[in-house]
Amino acid sequence: MSTVEAKRIQDFVVDDKVENFFAVRRREVREYTRGQFLRLELGDSSGRIAAVMWEPDQFALHELCEGMVVKVRGVVGEYQSRPQLVVNRVRLANEGEYKLEDILPSSTQSIEERRARIMALTEQIENQHIRRLADEFWQDEEFLDGYLTAAAGKLWHHACIGGLSEHSANVAELALRVAAGYSFLNIDYLIFGGLFHDAGKIDQYSIDTIIDYTDEGRLVGHICLADNWICERAKRIENLPDKLLVELRHILLAHHGELEFASPVVPKMPEAFILYYCDEIDSKMGALERIRRKHGGKGWSDYVKLLDRFLYFGDESREQED
Repeated sequence: MSTVEAKRIQDFVVDDKVENFFAVRRREVREYTRGQFLRLELGDSSGRIAAVMWEPDQFALHELCEGMVVKVRGVVGEYQSRPQLVVNRVRLANEGEYKLEDILPSSTQSIEERRARIMALTEQIENQHIRRLADEFWQDEEFLDGYLTAAAGKLWHHACIGGLSEHSANVAELALRVAAGYSFLNIDYLIFGGLFHDAGKIDQYSIDTIIDYTDEGRLVGHICLADNWICERAKRIENLPDKLLVELRHILLAHHGELEFASPVVPKMPEAFILYYCDEIDSKMGALERIRRKHGGKGWSDYVKLLDRFLYFGDESREQED
């Protein structure tokens, strides 16, 4: 017989009795023949799970809300071939009962590893104006701390503590590998673009008990935020050429590639094309890796709406060949 365990969501199996802390990602009150029940989505550092509470108490009906961290007791069941947690009891978590890193996913790389990658890339910038502009950001401890802890997405890719710096380093390094085959590309532009193209996500997302949009993130957006920051800090760089600043801004402003994807402009410089495609590669691979892990690293995924397809990750024979 199963006992009550403090398991992570990714380790749940049907009939597990669970007692643990979760963030409430979604909450909906519904009606059925016996009264009202709750449909929930709960999350921890390993993933998310649908949940249902058939007999909600007053707290669950009138006080429970999205973003809360709660202690839940329940049993893992199955609904429409997917795990579902049937909640028996729920209460608000007390301060000190949980750690944020247990509730939210974190980058698999340590903060020291990510900082070292960022600094190593910055040291490769040869143009002194671009290097000083980058250092204007890194020497601001508040900015650097935010950059190293920020998420790069809410749900889709690198949606974790530290995801922004991991993704940014990935894009810059990938761009350098691509540039090895094209001698006419400006390496400094690619490094700067890779490191700062998503910097505005520091203020686009808030990281509390869940990752969510800020008002500024929804109303202004990370591309415009980063562009404003670069223009402001560029004023501190003596004799920084106006044309250089315009070209750096273009690379960042065009990194979504198409106007319909919220890119203020489309790429018109070779380096802007490289940054766009490298950003696409790493964001897609980050999302696919998250989906791959969710499905145990093999077989077919569930239908992925954002990609309009199922995904295939191979089988045991492929793993043995590797």
